[in-house]
Amino acid sequence: MKYILIITLSTLLFSCKNAEKTTDENIVTTKKPVINKPSKSPEVLKESLFLSMERTPCFGKCPTYKLMIFNTGNVVFEGFSNTMYIGKYNKQLTKKQLKEIQKMMDEINILEMKNVYDSEVTDFPSTILFLVSNNTHKKKILDRVNAPAELKKFEKLIDYLVLDDELKKLPTTK
Repeated sequence: MKYILIITLSTLLFSCKNAEKTTDENIVTTKKPVINKPSKSPEVLKESLFLSMERTPCFGKCPTYKLMIFNTGNVVFEGFSNTMYIGKYNKQLTKKQLKEIQKMMDEINILEMKNVYDSEVTDFPSTILFLVSNNTHKKKILDRVNAPAELKKFEKLIDYLVLDDELKKLPTTK
């Protein structure tokens, strides 16, 4: 009999653990377990290439380098010769600067330009642009000679935004 009483009391004690009395003596409510829903975290922008620009050598003292600008504003620059920045560097462009680049791309309709502006004379340095628009449209432009003035202006804008004192030298790995 003792054991039945202990089992009954234990059962009542544990079964009533989730019940809570309100101010009205005759009403008993049961607490529902709280389920933590995953909170929506801000969407993380996956880094991808926005554009790259390469300046090739000539028989003189032309700056030779390659730079990559990513959709996050991250810039990687590698200078090879005849530039103030020899080696690998990086910096961060602002959203405003990225929008300025995109705006100029749209204004000059860069995706509709020819793929090659070239000549048989190979002593001239080339600028090679690789552009990615909306992660779908890709365009490569070789600019050696006779490119439209708008394209030259675009290349100068990229140089202006990237080649400055904000470039930070990356440690060399051996």
